[in-house]
Formats: sequence, structure tokens, C-alpha cells
Amino acid sequence: MKERSSVRTKVFGSRKVLVALGGLIFLYGASFTSFARTAQSQSTAKAPLPPPEMQTLTTALSGEWSLSVKWEADGSMPNGLVNTGEENWRAGPGGYMLLEEEHLRKPQGDLFLLGVVWWNSTMKNLQGMECQNLLPYTCDVKGALNDITMSWDGKQFVIDEIETSNTGKKSMWHEVWSDITPISFTQSGEYGEPGGPRKRLFTIHATRVTTQGKNDAQGNESAKKLMPNSAEPAPEMQSLAKALGGRWSTTYEFEPGGMSASGGTGTGEEVWRTGPGGYVLMEEEHVRGPIGEVFLVAFHWWDKNTHSLRGMLCNNSGPAACDLNSYSNSSLKWDGKQLTVDMEFPQNDKKMTWHEVWFGFSSNSFTQTGDMGQVGGPLKRVVTIHGTKIAD
Repeated sequence: MKERSSVRTKVFGSRKVLVALGGLIFLYGASFTSFARTAQSQSTAKAPLPPPEMQTLTTALSGEWSLSVKWEADGSMPNGLVNTGEENWRAGPGGYMLLEEEHLRKPQGDLFLLGVVWWNSTMKNLQGMECQNLLPYTCDVKGALNDITMSWDGKQFVIDEIETSNTGKKSMWHEVWSDITPISFTQSGEYGEPGGPRKRLFTIHATRVTTQGKNDAQGNESAKKLMPNSAEPAPEMQSLAKALGGRWSTTYEFEPGGMSASGGTGTGEEVWRTGPGGYVLMEEEHVRGPIGEVFLVAFHWWDKNTHSLRGMLCNNSGPAACDLNSYSNSSLKWDGKQLTVDMEFPQNDKKMTWHEVWFGFSSNSFTQTGDMGQVGGPLKRVVTIHGTKIAD
């Protein structure tokens, strides 16, 4: 079990219907060709609006906030502690996800946290995931599958999570954002045995600093400055962020019979930026073409346990915006020159492979390709993407 004095909260949810990588969409158990025809027939339609729950929660919390944090006394801090932090909430592409980027300072070191919240239309509830620098695997995907409930009633945002220690003992984490106004909110975290009394760990008073538009321009520079006793992001993450970081204009060339039955072209934008502290690299993308309008966010992080790059994808298709299967069924590799994503997925009674590569990096361009075929068989080119940098 993670100590709550250093780990704030983790949130996650799953989806079993849709898998997507790099803006390319596949429906489980459905014919890929029939899906491509359907997507092509709908290509002129705009993506639907995000659900009302996401819109109102995003409106309530979006912005950059200055934090005054009161830590209650515990074993690691007998006298408690009052210090500061920053919290930034913003919508992902298309508004289908809400991203929380947080930085808290403690004597033991900095805590950098990235939270992702989305709506599951099948379950009719909020779901989410947490990534942070004090976890050896960075993003807690498997550990939060069935342990978390989240609610938003228009006034309070609440996260409840059951945690299990190495000895099997259960505990409950309870976190609330309340008293939300245009310029302030209160955030509290408590823990205790399930069904029993809870003990307060911290109370945060937040004050709005700036608008979201200003924050987009500023990025996360302040959150990248580590305290001396904070570990640096993995070298692999630093070099990948250096290669892809920035805002890119993209053009798409779809091969006939792949994503589009007759092929075609498309345009889009990709923004690659690091989360707090540089521990997660996010790709935020908007695609317009024969496959329709797609908004997506892809997350890339380093897992110290497996010594490997991992990833997960969210987009505006399917019953839930974020897809657990894109984590468990994929492998990622970065050798300093090429980023490669391989993923297996079922199509009817066949097991298929998706192979995607970013390569040919220069200071202002890259090439991205997507190939598909049966596992063990030849792969066929589906799409070629050319990226041109328009801003750092």
C-alpha cells in the first residue's frame, strides 16, 4: 500500500469495446472493412459534444490554481506541515477528458501528479487514472481497475478508493473538492478502515492564478523544476520528449481498403507536451479526414519495474473515452531515433497486429506510419502521416 503522506490519489477506469492508437480506430468483434465504410459515410459530421457531466466538471475546475497545503501530523511529520503547491485543470482535445496537473512540495521531495478523468456512457459514471513520480511504474493502471468510485453532483467532486496492503489489509481513501467558486475551492484527503472513522491527511485551499488560455502558453515550466532530493525523469523519457515536444501540423495519406475503403487524405494537429515534472509525455491530437473527426490523448511513461516504456490512449469514440486495452495489449519502444508501438487486437475470429512508427526526426519534421495484418503474417500499410513543427 502506498503511503498517503507521499501519494495523493489514484484513479482509473476501463473500456472493453474500442482500441485506438495514433488516431486509428478498431472496433473489437466488428469487421474492420465495414467500420471503415461507416466512418467514411460519417466523415462530414462533426464529433458530438462531450457529455454534460464532463462539461460542468471542466467548467468548475479548469484553470491554474495556487495551493496552500496543510499536512496533518503523522509519523513522518510529527508537527505537521504547511506549504505550497500548484494545481492546473484543463480539458483534453475536444473536451472528452479532464486533465489535472499537480505539484506539491514536501520535505521528502516533490510530488508531481497527472490525473485523467473521463465519462463512461455505458456505466453512466466518471472514471480516471493517476500518474505520479513516486510510483515505480509511474501510471497506476492495473491497481485501480475495480477500486475507485467517482462522483460529481455539480457542487462536489468526490473520489473514494479501496486500497489493499501487502498483508491484505483494506483501507479507504476519501478525497473531496468542495466550496468551488470562480476563484477558489477547498480540497481534503482522508483515510481509514472501510466503514470506520477516517483521519484527515491534508486540507488544501486553492486560489485561482490565471486563465486556461494563459496557462496553455506558459506550459509546465515551473513544475519541471525539481527539488534537489527529487529524482529526474528516466533518460528515455527525457530524450523522447526532446524529439517530439512541440506543436505539429499533420497531413494524412490513407491507403485504399484500410481506414477508408477508397483511401483519401486528411489534416490535423499534434501537440506533444510533458506532464508535471516531465514523468509523462502526452500526445494531444485532432484529426479530420475520411475516418471522421477524432480527438485523442496518448500517454507515454517509463515503468521502472519492467524497465520499459508503456502507454495508454483516450479518444472520443466508444462508450468510454479512455481504453485500458490499449495499455495491456501494446508494447512501446524508443531507441533514440524511432518510437514504435505494436498492439494486438481481435478482428472477427482473427488475431491482428497494429504496427506504428514515428521516425525521420529533424528539428521541424517527422514521419509516422501505421501498418496492419494478422499476427505472424505480412503487414499492409494503412496510413502515412507527415508532421511539420509550427511551435516549440
